[in-house]
Amino acid sequence: MIPLKETFLTLSRMVGAKIDEEMQRKIGGELRYIMTGRATRLAEFGFIWRIGKILRLPWYRRLLLTLIAYPALKRAARRAPPVKGVVEAIINLKERPNMRLGLVTSRSRRDTIHKLKILGVLQHFDAIVTRDDVKTFKPSPEQVRLASRMLHVPVESCVLVGDMPTDVFAAREAGVLAVGVATGIFHEEVRSSNPDLIIASAADLPKSLSKICDRLRRIDKVRQAPESLFESTAFRKSILKRDEPE
Repeated sequence: MIPLKETFLTLSRMVGAKIDEEMQRKIGGELRYIMTGRATRLAEFGFIWRIGKILRLPWYRRLLLTLIAYPALKRAARRAPPVKGVVEAIINLKERPNMRLGLVTSRSRRDTIHKLKILGVLQHFDAIVTRDDVKTFKPSPEQVRLASRMLHVPVESCVLVGDMPTDVFAAREAGVLAVGVATGIFHEEVRSSNPDLIIASAADLPKSLSKICDRLRRIDKVRQAPESLFESTAFRKSILKRDEPE
């Protein structure tokens, strides 16, 4: 997502737009909107047109931005490299015993498979759920629950890692552990959505496994605790305290 944002901001400046921090936050909101739905070409053009309005461009510059930005953003999405260390993290995780990996994405299956093949990690995923496999998208829990069934892992034993607030909301609705990634253009929104854990980067997942497993044990302890004990505020805080990145 970071390369997409940088590409768009560069293209915006090409058509004479001055972009302040508030505009960037609004652009982030629009990006989140287009990425959480079934992005048709018309919706994508509409997204770029709305960004032009945020930038206070006159209509003819908005049209120019749309014509320039659409193919460039598509190229950026296809060519965007993964976050440094993520491919190595995926390989590392897959080599661990009793570890099953799933991917839940708003991309099409065709684009997803193509991207995973290029990265050389397709064979490391035991389940892949794309926008073509479901009727609703995150923050709906449908994709997460389908991935759980495909992995043959109970939802309460699953962990969803994501860098968007919709990932956190979907995890909560599905009943899985939510690990927020504090990178990308939505890092502030991810933090404010209160995930169970926060890590600095998806590349940190291997070294965060012990913390994640500890969190799962804590949640299991909550499920098994007598209702009278769970009513204790001190007990809830000790068990459900959120962990921040080191």
